[in-house]
Amino acid sequence: MRRHSNVPALVIVAMTATACTAGSPTAAQLPSPTPEVTSSSHVMVMPPLVAATASPGNVGRDFPAIESEVTTRILSIVRERLPSAAVADRRSASPPAPRLPGYDAAAGEVVSVDEMNAAIDARTRGATHLLVPTITEWKQMRAGDPVGALIIPHNSVTIRLRLMRLDPPAIARQATFHNKAHVTLNQKANRLLDERFRRTVLQLIAR
Repeated sequence: MRRHSNVPALVIVAMTATACTAGSPTAAQLPSPTPEVTSSSHVMVMPPLVAATASPGNVGRDFPAIESEVTTRILSIVRERLPSAAVADRRSASPPAPRLPGYDAAAGEVVSVDEMNAAIDARTRGATHLLVPTITEWKQMRAGDPVGALIIPHNSVTIRLRLMRLDPPAIARQATFHNKAHVTLNQKANRLLDERFRRTVLQLIAR
């Protein structure tokens, strides 16, 4: 018997000129074409950033553990296509390295110190791309009785994924993944990073 079902909403918000928006009835407006990820590309993954989120649920959140779980999950998926993928170091160098010219403008925002450190580390180690995850929602619920399992809210996660080309800096692709459980069964929210999440990540690094 199935204990719960998930209804994910997957939206690819920016792809290369040869791709289309997944699940969208109309074509998305695409940015200027950027090079595809190729077999010779070296993609690095940074630990996820955490943006302001909705209610944490009634369990609370251990963000160091969540960041480790998300990083491990994404890295394992990327390595399915690019075995050389590794985790970029987001710690500050000593002395601090200067910001990468053009990176903030390419990202369309003033990026965090963590992301800039990861981008510098990735480029120094010969990476061509940096995959930047941002957790915008991570809600975990626990039901105290069978009736409570049916009462909203339920477990829910939302993660933005941005694939940055490093030289010259540019957004190659980006996507937003959202998944929400239908019932609360005292399970960890990371169970929502399911096969659809795997396909989302693989689409970002498709050749």
